[in-house]
Amino acid sequence: MTPTEIAERTGVSARTAYRDLKALQDELELPIWEESGRYGALPGAFLPPLPLTLLEAVTLFLSARLMARFSDRRNEHTIRAYGSLAAVLPAPIAQHIYSTVASIDQRRQDPDYTAVFDAVVKGWADHRKVAVRYAHPSEDGGTVTSERLLAPYFIEPHPSGHTLYILAHDSESGAVRTFRLERIQRAQLTDEDFDVPERFDAEHRLRDSWVITDEPPIEVRLLFHDPTAAERARENRWHMSQREIYREDGKLELRFRVAGLLEILSWILGWGPAVEVLAPRELRAQLARLTSEMASRYR
Repeated sequence: MTPTEIAERTGVSARTAYRDLKALQDELELPIWEESGRYGALPGAFLPPLPLTLLEAVTLFLSARLMARFSDRRNEHTIRAYGSLAAVLPAPIAQHIYSTVASIDQRRQDPDYTAVFDAVVKGWADHRKVAVRYAHPSEDGGTVTSERLLAPYFIEPHPSGHTLYILAHDSESGAVRTFRLERIQRAQLTDEDFDVPERFDAEHRLRDSWVITDEPPIEVRLLFHDPTAAERARENRWHMSQREIYREDGKLELRFRVAGLLEILSWILGWGPAVEVLAPRELRAQLARLTSEMASRYR
């Protein structure tokens, strides 16, 4: 459009339209082009306005509170996104969002993490592969690094460990694997495109995970001896596979089919002596060993 056409649509003078176009280019660094007196924006530079009802906006506010509670890094994208949300909300709710954003703004900065996050997210959105250097713990307690080419299929947050997980096709294994974003030391977006296979189903893949993992699912059986703890446990659905069984002695048994025993172990420990692991045998033995070592340390 010409600046005059822009001015007519927005109800300002042509001079103001010119000034605003220059501000978009110079101050906000948005990709505005000009040719033969007409201006335009490159495709993908802007998103359409987001019409929200009050209840929808409050739902997003609650997600902002979760972000503030579980995020341990300062993220400029988060700050700007929730700042934009606050601008369209009623003043009382907007003030709560501004306060939430202020708390996120105080988190530690991590430029390396931000660069990795940006590259992986752009690769996910644009279906472009990302070259990464990935570090993971070795069996001897050290760290092993490797260079990989990832095709990000899905990104999943998890509050445990304040982490993001990436489901991606991995060049090294030739299969879809799970990667922790925090373990990526370096990421560079490539020009190599990829297509997500139709058979890939993120929800199905994540269905069994207590935390995101490539481990096979296994049945976990827990016996709640304490009635108060049992009632608290029933108030929440901790996993999609959760089943509740009341035994003849009045005690509650919870059963889960989950992948990744390491994370559910820490959850079980949080219940203290109120819960007993009935199965699997290796989890029961591991918990017995841990509690024995804890008892020795505090004796």
